[in-house]
Amino acid sequence: MPNCQLIRYVLSCCALVVVSGCGPVGPTHAVPAMGLPAAFSRGGVQWKRQTMGSQPRPQKWWRLYQDGTLNGLVERALVMNQELAGAAARLRQARELSNATRSQYFPDVNLGTLAERSKIRFRGPGGGGVIQSDNFAVPVDFRYELDVWGKVRRQVESAEALEAATGESLNALRLSVAGEVAQTYWALRAVDANRAVLSRTLEIRRKALELLTKRRDVGNISGLDLSRAETEVASAEADRIRLDQDRLILVNALAVLAGATATGSAVAEQTDLPKPPAVPLAVPSEVLRQRPDIRAAERRVAAANADIGVACAAFYPSFSINASSGLDAARLADLCDASSLVWSIGASALTPITSQKLLNARRAAAVAAHEAASAEYRQAVLESIREVENALQGGAILERRQLAQDQALAAARTTFELSAKRFKAGLVSFLDVVDAERTRLDAEKAANAVRAERLAVSVSLIKALGGEW
Repeated sequence: MPNCQLIRYVLSCCALVVVSGCGPVGPTHAVPAMGLPAAFSRGGVQWKRQTMGSQPRPQKWWRLYQDGTLNGLVERALVMNQELAGAAARLRQARELSNATRSQYFPDVNLGTLAERSKIRFRGPGGGGVIQSDNFAVPVDFRYELDVWGKVRRQVESAEALEAATGESLNALRLSVAGEVAQTYWALRAVDANRAVLSRTLEIRRKALELLTKRRDVGNISGLDLSRAETEVASAEADRIRLDQDRLILVNALAVLAGATATGSAVAEQTDLPKPPAVPLAVPSEVLRQRPDIRAAERRVAAANADIGVACAAFYPSFSINASSGLDAARLADLCDASSLVWSIGASALTPITSQKLLNARRAAAVAAHEAASAEYRQAVLESIREVENALQGGAILERRQLAQDQALAAARTTFELSAKRFKAGLVSFLDVVDAERTRLDAEKAANAVRAERLAVSVSLIKALGGEW
């Protein structure tokens, strides 16, 4: 082929490469629009693409509670939890799939070797004969499909969005695991607080039983009061044993969350329930951007949008550059000679004709998948608002409940002390003391329950805000 003809082929291929730089077909990604309450945002949450430097940084929010045991449990769970290990592996898988998709930007080049000996018999009017030949070759094949309509760019866009969504799903799971550890831990502390209350109750009831036993021995009281005292002691012991079982279950749950076996697990007993950390009541909706589940849902919408572009690009012709070169000789010794060099270069175009119905169905399916991802994104935003509202309002309500319950507890303690004094003075029956002591015990447990619930709701609020505010 003359040089000028070769130049024309190369220029034609270059023109196709230039055309491949056109913008990709398909719709441009936009976050589904939503109207949100003015209490959270003016005009709604408008998603902004975040650079790596502007992404919310993971916060060790559990340190706000200033509890060393909780810090150790959460941080160990974030390292050892097996659900997180599986999610981290899925992220690595998504990253490698994204890398594999990006490889389509580059041409496909294959190197081969060939050593062949053939023997052919032929027949003719003058007789026949045998031809035996050898063939040695080192072929190099080159193929590159031009991304004229942005099909590859859309595929890469989809893969990168799915990779980002998988990463955000991992962040969401980390937040969930840390929150579950914290809430389980506060439930354990509530059990410990109630066990301490019952221990004090048992001590009081046993002293009362000793006193009544002495009075019965000298004939000051009947056996009825003594049997009531024995019943109250046994009931308190049974309640405490039930709390021992509850504690065992919670300790084992913490062990599994931390990626350890339940056998032999232990958590130090602590009986106080601290006040939850303060969180601003006026929470702007910007915090919803911090939620990894919302960021993951937005990335899935972006991936579905890119898939529409891939489906649209399939309707257009595909252009390819094909070239081959190599060495070809009849003898192995001649393979390195300049005369053994062979080559070819060309371009091809392929337009779908009979597959229009299939392509239409694929595009319609991609559009439906995008609609589904958009609906899931909106649902995630709505759920996040509900969770923030529940936690904010629930925390405020529980704070008022605790004030009322503390007042009830103080009154119950006073009533019990007065009834005990009046009983010793012989002014009331032991039944009055029993009722007052039961009321005090119920008030103690109710106060502990409210404190534990406030701590659990504070964890829910922190999770609803994405782990920071």
